[in-house]
Amino acid sequence: MPLVSKTVEVEAAAETIMGIVADFESYPQWNEEIKGCWVLARYNDGRPSQLRLDVVVQGQAGTFITAVYYPGENQIYTVLQQGDHLSKQEQRFSVVAMGATSLLTVDLEVEVKMAVPNAMVKKIVGDTLDYLADNLKTRAEQLAST
Repeated sequence: MPLVSKTVEVEAAAETIMGIVADFESYPQWNEEIKGCWVLARYNDGRPSQLRLDVVVQGQAGTFITAVYYPGENQIYTVLQQGDHLSKQEQRFSVVAMGATSLLTVDLEVEVKMAVPNAMVKKIVGDTLDYLADNLKTRAEQLAST
C-alpha cells in the first residue's frame, strides 16, 4: 500500500501539537475512533516506547500493539508490532513551526491482512488520515486559544 500523507496548517505552536500527539493516553478525549490507549513500556527518559490501542474504525473493532520512536524534535513515529486486520501500519507525525502557526504532516502506510482492493484500502486510509489530522488540528487550536 502506498504512503498516504496529509498536511494541515494549525493555529498553534509546534510544542502544543507535539504535546497532544505524545499524550497517547488522552487520545480517546479527542479521537472517538480510539476507545482506549495504554502505555505498556517506557524509555529510560519516561517517554512511551510501546502502546496498546483499542480502536473502532469504520465499524471494525481492533486491538493494536505499537512501538513508538522519536526520530527528531518535532517528530513521532509509530510502528505496528501486532494487530487485528493489519499486517503493517507505520504512522509519522511531523510538525514545522512557522511563527504563530505550524504545519502538521501525518503520514500513514498500511497493509491489510484481508484481500481488499488497493483502491478501497487507499480510500479507507485516506478517510482515516483526514479524520485524524482534522481532529488533531481542532484539539491543538482549542488548547492554543485557552
